[in-house]
Amino acid sequence: MTGALLLTVAAVAAYCWLRYRGPGRSPSPRRPAGGPPVQGAGASADAHARALRTPLVRLATAAGIPTQAEARARRFELGAQGERQVAALLAPLAREGWAFLADCALPRGEANLDLLAIGPRGLVAVVDAKKYERHPLRMSGNRLMYGQQDVSGRMRGLLHEARTVSNLLSVPVVPVAAVVGPMLRGTQLRFRGIRLVPAEDTADILRGLDAKHLPTIPARRLTDTARRLLPPKTGR
Repeated sequence: MTGALLLTVAAVAAYCWLRYRGPGRSPSPRRPAGGPPVQGAGASADAHARALRTPLVRLATAAGIPTQAEARARRFELGAQGERQVAALLAPLAREGWAFLADCALPRGEANLDLLAIGPRGLVAVVDAKKYERHPLRMSGNRLMYGQQDVSGRMRGLLHEARTVSNLLSVPVVPVAAVVGPMLRGTQLRFRGIRLVPAEDTADILRGLDAKHLPTIPARRLTDTARRLLPPKTGR
């Protein structure tokens, strides 16, 4: 085999590895049985990660050279994995009459909401996946702490999303942070109106909230309005 052909084969192999098996590539989490998948979960975060991984960044990563772009791409991918994991945990609720809209664009600005959940009795919840790997979240006075770090500011987006959806749909909206990481099952934190719950408990929490909800607008009408006013942020 000539040297030129060897180089060509090596280049093709490197491209395939970077494209399909390279840094940050991981299989989608398994979905619990009992409901159809929630389409579009994590789409925006994945799109940001792909945009950051230019050919030069991929080559640098393959060569073991750290870059800020790759570090940011990994953070976006971790976020996307968390969104898909939460969506998979909630998918069985679809068989109970729940509707889900994932990766929704807000009317103004560049923000998007991870997941909008609408219950059979008309409960509306904005569910935001929050992935933490080392320390459990805790309250310290009126601050939300992750280890020794104050992460209160990371909840502003969820509060803004809930207020925006509430104004659009003319109903109260419950903000829920589904925590992927070290949070004990059966525990909850309350922070400025946000319910922080273990991701594995989110479906049960939503069921309980919807069961106590007093319907004002039919769930189907809320879902139709939400689909019209909150389109997907990225293409499906």
